Parts: sequence; structure tokens; C-alpha cells
Amino acid sequence: MIGLRLKLLVLDADYELVENKGVIKLFCKDENGNTVLVLDPNFEPYFYAMPKEGKAKILKEKFEKLDTSKLNAKILKVEIVEKIWEGEKTKLVKITIDNPRRIPDVRELIKEWEEVEETFEYDITFYKRYLMDKQIEPMGWIEVEGGEIERKDHRVKKVIKAKVVKPAKLEKEVKFKILAFDTEWVEENNKNKLIMLSLASNDGFKKVLTCYDWEEKPSWVESLKNEKEIIQRFVEIVKAKDPDFLVGYNSDGFDFPRLKEKASEFKISLKLGRDENPLRTVRRGRVSSAKLRGRVHVDLFVFIDHILSASLKSEVLTLDEVAQELLGIGKKEMKYKEMVEIWSKKEQLGRLAEYSLWDSELTLKLAEYILPQIFAIARLTGLLPFDASRNTYSQLVEAFYMRRAVADNVLIPNRPKTEEIERRRMAPVYKGAIVIEPKKGIHSNILVFDFKSLYPTIIVSHNISPETLSCEHGECREKNKVPEAKWHFCLKKKGFIPKHLEELIKKRQEIKRRMKLVKRNSKEWKKLNNMQYALKIIANASYGYFGFFGARWYKRECGASAAAWGRFYIKKIIELARKEGFEIIYGDTDSCFLKAT
Repeated sequence: MIGLRLKLLVLDADYELVENKGVIKLFCKDENGNTVLVLDPNFEPYFYAMPKEGKAKILKEKFEKLDTSKLNAKILKVEIVEKIWEGEKTKLVKITIDNPRRIPDVRELIKEWEEVEETFEYDITFYKRYLMDKQIEPMGWIEVEGGEIERKDHRVKKVIKAKVVKPAKLEKEVKFKILAFDTEWVEENNKNKLIMLSLASNDGFKKVLTCYDWEEKPSWVESLKNEKEIIQRFVEIVKAKDPDFLVGYNSDGFDFPRLKEKASEFKISLKLGRDENPLRTVRRGRVSSAKLRGRVHVDLFVFIDHILSASLKSEVLTLDEVAQELLGIGKKEMKYKEMVEIWSKKEQLGRLAEYSLWDSELTLKLAEYILPQIFAIARLTGLLPFDASRNTYSQLVEAFYMRRAVADNVLIPNRPKTEEIERRRMAPVYKGAIVIEPKKGIHSNILVFDFKSLYPTIIVSHNISPETLSCEHGECREKNKVPEAKWHFCLKKKGFIPKHLEELIKKRQEIKRRMKLVKRNSKEWKKLNNMQYALKIIANASYGYFGFFGARWYKRECGASAAAWGRFYIKKIIELARKEGFEIIYGDTDSCFLKAT
């Protein structure tokens, strides 16, 4: 095994079991654009048990004697460690085992022990734990030391068994291979029939696969015998083109479910990833997602629906409407009824093929526009692009703070159980932002007063965080009491959420300053814009996260306090404006419209 030292960009991650031990798999790109698989067998899974007061040593000894052989797991190490919990240093017992899949089972075995107060961090997926602990940024660079080994079950340039893996500072860009696809279906004999499957790649490749042949068809149309051959050829092309990103538009909700159903009917294995495993369906919040290993499937519709839709004018998120707004170009016109007629009569098939191909080409153009935004979010939150493209605002915020918690040695709170979520749902809705109804008529001499990042700034300024709520200090109670509330926040110790929210705000301000120094829409400007957009998403969504029922850092009082201070400041501005002789035309949340009289 020859010693190597490489700098690689992390694209995807997973893990496998080898002799009951977890081995991390990092699918990477090298500086020349080649795909490299890194195997790291040196990382071990663990979780924490919080002992009852004075029971840490007893609990440690009890763990050391625990027989876990029936669970197919071995305890490797038991340590008493110190972590920060609710703002205070707290002793915990850290339990390290060999098999990452058995963490929940070991935890289940010990959670009711009389010495155990609570258990923590037992539900974090092994590869996510690895990325957080090593502070590795997906779509960012790592330095790997190790040796090349033979591995024929993965479609990669080389496989490295790592001795050392650590983050690397490198700004070099890699040109990724992107392959977009789309499918066309008609109903025949009460069954869905796949009539065309189109593909378009960012290297200029384009293809339409269909199950009918006709004279004078375009060179990019490939006619096959039936649906089965279309799917088989699709798999062949994906393997041959070997894209880093396979993208679709509503491919989670439409294309892949139908393809998977057909593949099952024809007994075809959809091996579309960079290993020998077929496509699998995983849950990501409300979404069932089609996942490949080593090749990232991105459904652009899901990202647009979860993240971009709030800033779009489009009321419907069809490919046509979204592309029109973001790119200035839309789909070719064809209604489903027209498609069925063309297919049944086998006339104007060239037009149908062009329609199908353009859907893939349009999806590709949209991917080239949106993927850099997803990459920026992935780097900031520590999420793989597969997850970053599917998570909601609250999930992105939580991933960001989980990653920062590891860096700060802060214990990550548990996800709420079902009964806790229901209890949170039943709590009264707290009062939100102030809204002043607009005055009717056409107005002139209007001034707009707008708070910059109102809620994030309030959270930072007033140190709003779950662990800073209602401290014992009389000074804090006097100086930092929440308007219209009975509680206050500590001013003597920086809160976990405000600390990192302040970093986001400052970093975004710095990037916005840098953007003014470069040419608008240049490569550098676009890169900076994507960075500031990712920062903006996490900063602005942190307020709403406090009140998200499923949040680990849930605190209703924190959300209510930010809203209360928001109302306090906007009312103050309105009072000052009226004193100065301005008429209030309209007000909402963080801004008001004033008329000079």
C-alpha cells in the first residue's frame, strides 16, 4: 500500500460495516476532476449518558461490566467527559462501541438504569457524526493521507484507505458533471406507459429514448423496442456518462416513483449510483426521496418548494413558471391531451421528442443556476448536498447549530418525542409582529423605514437563547426584561444561539461589502452572492426555529421575546415619526411607510 497525500472535495458520504465495524465512505473529486473513494476505518461511534448527581463513577463502572454480545455490539471505551449543557459544564459518560447500527439498541438497554438521568446524541447517523466531529464541509476540501487499495465494486478512479482525514483550506473549483433527465408518460389500458425518457448533460450530450421508431427522426433520438429497454438504456447511459449530479424536476415525486415501479415490474435493478446498490427511497421530512450512493440525485422542485418559493412571484411552481422567472425562458407548449394524440396517431413525433428533450435541457439550465446555491448551504450547514437540497428552513438551521455545538463542546439536545411535539402544538400561539393597515389612496412623498435583519439583531442584542432565559442576576432582570412578558435574558454570559447568529450577521455584512468591490454578475460576485444567501437563510430562519415543534433547541419564550422586542422597536419608531410630523401610511413587522406632511 503506497503512501499518498491528496486534497479532495467531498461530494457524498455514507458508511458500511466490515467485520461489525463502521467504515466511513467519502465520495470525492480530486483537483483534476476524477472521482475518488476514501475509506476511513478509524472513526468510532458513541453516545452520552447523563448520570444522576454523584453517580458518574458508578455509571462508568456499570457500563464497563455490561454484556452487549446479544446485541451484536462490543463496548470499546467508557469515559467520564465534560460537556456544556444548558450553559453549564456537566459531567457525562461517553460510551464508544464498534457497530454504529447498535447505538440505539445499547441506549435502549441502559436508558432506564437508576443511575441514568438522560441519554444524548444516540440518534445521529454515523457519517453525519463523522462530518460534524471532524468539521468537514460537504462541497469543501479535505486532506487525506493513506494508501491506494483495490476495490472493484465501485465506479471510481481510485480507492484510498485513509490513515488521516482532516479539513483543508483550498479554494480551487472543480467542474462537476451534471446530467438532467425527464420522462413522458401516457395512459394505455389503464396503465402508465413510459413513451420517452430524455437526458441532457453539461458536456453537450443530449438524448431522447423512445419505444417507437420513425423515419427521419433526429440523430439524438434512440428508438428501442419497449419500456423495459428504455429503462435499461437509461441505466447504461448514467453509468457511461458518470455524472456527479443526476438532476430532475419533481423527480422524487413523479419520475423516480414511476421508473421504480416499472423497473420492479420488469425485474430491472436501478443501479444508478457509484456502487452496486440499487436506488433506494429514504424519508427527508415530508418528502420521500430517491437516493443513490456516490452520485447525488437532486430534485430541483423540492429545493425550490422548501427554500426559494418564498422569494418567487410564481404562485405555481411548475418547471415552466419557475424557469420563466429565474431564467427568462420556459417550456415548449404541449398539453397532455395533445401528447396522447400525437403518440396514439404516431404523427408529429419529432415535435414530441423536441418537447421531451427541452424539458431536460431546461432542467439542466435550472440546475446550473441553482446548484451553486445548494452547495453554499451545504458548506455552511455541514449537510450533504442531497440533504441540503431537500431540508426545510428549520432543518437547515438545526444542522447549522448542531455542527457549531460540536465545535463548542456543547451537548446537542434530543429530538422531541411524539408526545412532546403534541404538547408543544397545544401551547397557545404567542403574539407575533405588529401590522398597521395601509391607508387607502394614492400617496406621494413616501419614506420607507426598514430595520436591517430585525429579528436576528434582536436575538443577538438581547442575548436570546434557551440557556440564558431568566437568570438569577437582578441586573439582567432590570435591564433585559422582555416587553409585555414576565421573563428576562442574561446579559453576563453569551448565549449559544446569539454567539453563532452574530457570526452569521457579521460574515454576511463582510461578504456584502466585498460584493460591492467586484463586477456585478461576475464569477466572483455570483460566488459571494451564493455565500451571503446561505448566511441570510440561516440567520433569518433562526427566529422561527425557536417555535418549530420538532426543534432540538425549541423554546417558545425565545420566539415570543424576539417578536415582543420587534413590536417594541417598531412602535418606538412610529411614535418618533408622529412626533416629527410624519403620517404613518403602512407598517408591517420590520418596516413602516411614512408620509412627509
